[in-house]
This record gives sequence, C-alpha cells and structure tokens, in this order.
Amino acid sequence: MAHPLETISKRSTFIMIREKGKVMHGKTFNVQFLEDQYLNNSIYVGFTATKKIGKAVKRNKAKRIMRELARKIIAKYGKINSYYVLIAKPPIFEIPFHSQEIELKELIS
Repeated sequence: MAHPLETISKRSTFIMIREKGKVMHGKTFNVQFLEDQYLNNSIYVGFTATKKIGKAVKRNKAKRIMRELARKIIAKYGKINSYYVLIAKPPIFEIPFHSQEIELKELIS
C-alpha cells in the first residue's frame, strides 16, 4: 500500500539528515536516509539538484524525474517514519526511467 509523502522544506531538516543519516550511492542519484520515530507514520522526501547538473532547466527536469520516482517507489516501498533525500547526479538524463526505478528500489530496500 502506498503511503502519502510529505515534502521536506526546511534547510535545517536537510542538514540534520546529512549529519545523522546514512548515504546510499547509486549511478543516477544518491539517497540520504534517516529514521525518526516522531514523524507520525509519514514519509518525508526532499530533492536536491546542484549546479553540477546544469543550468536551471536541467536542474528542474532532474527534480521532476526524482519526484516521480519518489511517488512511484518510495511511497510504495519506503519505511514509515523516515526521511529520504534524493540527490541528482548527471547520468540521471541518460539512463532510462525504468532502470532508475529499479535502482531506487534496490537502494531503499
């Protein structure tokens, strides 16, 4: 069953996840993960695309791809009471979406 996703909006939350969470490295993106028992049975997701990806149009496209991945994969297979931050890498535009779905599923399980 898919769980509703909440979006991480505060910078302080991103920093907390980076410092206390663990990082899983993939080909097209990295995933930062942190469990927190005080999240009231929800999953929080954040997205990051740095200037290494490209200009604004490419960064926005990368975020759209990651949002769709989160909606399909993290909502279904993610752990409740957890934070996930997806950080885009340049190959995100070259690897097919289906392969990215499989990669994300393997990273979070």
